[in-house]
Amino acid sequence: MNVEEFLYRIGESVDSGTRRIIESVKGFLHPSPSSEPPRFKYLRKLTKKPLTVHEFLSLKLQLTFLGYLSLNLALLFLRLNPLWLAGLAAIYFLYLRYTLTRNREFFIEFQPYRFFYYSISTISFGAFLGYDLLRRIATSVYYYYTYLTLVVVAILAFRWYFKAKYGRDYTYGVVEELRGGLARVSVHDDIAANVKPGYYWVDAVDDLEVGRVVKLLIEDRKLRGAVPTRILEVYLGGQSSQSSTEPKEESESKSSR
Repeated sequence: MNVEEFLYRIGESVDSGTRRIIESVKGFLHPSPSSEPPRFKYLRKLTKKPLTVHEFLSLKLQLTFLGYLSLNLALLFLRLNPLWLAGLAAIYFLYLRYTLTRNREFFIEFQPYRFFYYSISTISFGAFLGYDLLRRIATSVYYYYTYLTLVVVAILAFRWYFKAKYGRDYTYGVVEELRGGLARVSVHDDIAANVKPGYYWVDAVDDLEVGRVVKLLIEDRKLRGAVPTRILEVYLGGQSSQSSTEPKEESESKSSR
């Protein structure tokens, strides 16, 4: 290989690498929905459970948000300029938008997750930034008490609005096992119903078989989240069959997905 060819290959590699970097930055700043599910190479190493793509995405959002909160706490502890909080928030929100937009087709229900994480992240940024500014001017501990009260009120107001807009008193699951009049149902992570992913035992109903998709009434329990309590409908080949445990009128007041 002569010098001219060597220099040409170096230039070609640099040009190709530069284009890939530019395309990656453009894709990050202006994401579009992907048609292929993410692989979650690192997240799969953190858990041995056979999670679905939707559940991996939910886990990724939770870990990202916790990481954001931790970095904010570190910045407050170090007493850095508030611009650091703003810069961290800008990077975090760009990454959050990229993750949500890029994978929107793989959420079982996309809108509640997008609204929840954008809203709670905005409240968190405002709370951290407000505290950083407050401690520069506060002359009494009562300033902090008042500020904490305002933050709690904002969180409670958000919780109420989210439940009013997206909350449901039912969720969906798949029957995994039938035993002695009981059904073991696998339920996905469902932020709108406040149900954690897992297996739940409920009373079996007529026309129930392993593999059927069912609609489940949930009961909200303090400090434990919502828990499925009984089967409302059994879905048969795309059609739904009302179970013998038909809910009260108010439990069907909210439309299904």
